[in-house]
Amino acid sequence: MAERSAPGSFRQPQGHVRAWLVIGVATVLVFRTGKNEQSPRPHFAGLSSDMLVACRQGCDPELPLAFLGSDQRMVLRVVSTDFPYAMNGGEVVSRALRALKPYGVTRKNTIYGQSIGSDDINGAYGHVSTILTGFYGRTFPMGGLGGAPFVGKTGFMALSHLVPKGGHVFVLFGPHIGFSPNSDAGKFQRAGQANPSAACRELQAAFSQCTSGHEMSGDPSDIMQSWWRARLKPRCNAVLEANNQQVELVMQAYKIIEEEMMRIINTSILRGKLVLLGGIQINMPWSLPGYFVPLHFSIRSKTHKPMDLMSAFRH
Repeated sequence: MAERSAPGSFRQPQGHVRAWLVIGVATVLVFRTGKNEQSPRPHFAGLSSDMLVACRQGCDPELPLAFLGSDQRMVLRVVSTDFPYAMNGGEVVSRALRALKPYGVTRKNTIYGQSIGSDDINGAYGHVSTILTGFYGRTFPMGGLGGAPFVGKTGFMALSHLVPKGGHVFVLFGPHIGFSPNSDAGKFQRAGQANPSAACRELQAAFSQCTSGHEMSGDPSDIMQSWWRARLKPRCNAVLEANNQQVELVMQAYKIIEEEMMRIINTSILRGKLVLLGGIQINMPWSLPGYFVPLHFSIRSKTHKPMDLMSAFRH
């Protein structure tokens, strides 16, 4: 990984240069062997050196070429079918940072917040959340179970008070879904466990509770899960009628999270700009990098209406 050598700069250890070259070649081979022309290819052209280092922080320097095996290619094909616009975390970050450059949103003048599910696998190599945390150097946690921004309006106000003078706010938000080595959606093979387990477990539990036929009241000692049951209940029929319930469940969860994020943001208390990047984080089996499905990318301020930046991910 990169190490900080001085304020505002990064230095890449020489011992890792060869590893990065191997990663780059292997990543290109994955996309070529996947035979999916719609899958975006890694693209870092035009990035500054610090952006490149941040994106590389999303890759494991000890990553072998094992992911060229047939099982990993199958996972890539399934993910690209279930989520046609999914791309690896480094690709998402490079495109997002490049799109923000004309607006003066930089690493030095921006505070970064994220509303991503409380799960250790969301901090793995290659995820957008991991790369952005490394790029900005710190994170303001906004999310809880399932990725909902449970800090609320008060939490957003607290975040706004941490902005560098004359600076901006960048917020990442969304739920997550795992894929097992056998391409099963909603499952993830965790380190040290013999079999894949649920991901996101809390969303799946809330859905099961809502469709169990047993009414569950709110529990003051389980506030977040109670919140998810209440929000998911009106959307359960859409999940039950879907061909792939796990994919539909995480899509419905995203819509809920986006609605809540729009409720708590407040540009009137900001002097700078607010950047929102929303989507679905995909936990891929080892040793594939994390993937992300961009569903919302915008910039707004106290004096300017929201501007859609999703075109950054459409070319």
